[in-house]
Amino acid sequence: MFSGDGTNDAVALTQAIIRVYMNEGTDVAKSAANIILIRSSLSSILIVVLVSRKSFHIIIFDFGWSFVYSLFAILLAAGAFVNTRFQPEFAGLGELVSVLSVVVVGVLLKWAKI
Repeated sequence: MFSGDGTNDAVALTQAIIRVYMNEGTDVAKSAANIILIRSSLSSILIVVLVSRKSFHIIIFDFGWSFVYSLFAILLAAGAFVNTRFQPEFAGLGELVSVLSVVVVGVLLKWAKI
């Protein structure tokens, strides 16, 4: 991770894996960055790290939920559950439940304690 705000930082920013631009710098450094910080404070980098960790955990949870839900849906569609029958109209509702749950968990990042 490299943080910079000036023209002399642009070369180092392009070579870093994670490029952080501090506000009130040059456009060259801004165009080379992955992350643009509004405040020119180094403590903002810690907030970026915490938000990225929380986002990563939410993404892992979403992948796990999608895997379990899709596995259940495939087994249901294949007829593995012999005594269970659904009308075809409910297949669309099942997909809606899958998508909405992933979106709701993603929106919960807004209220996460960071």
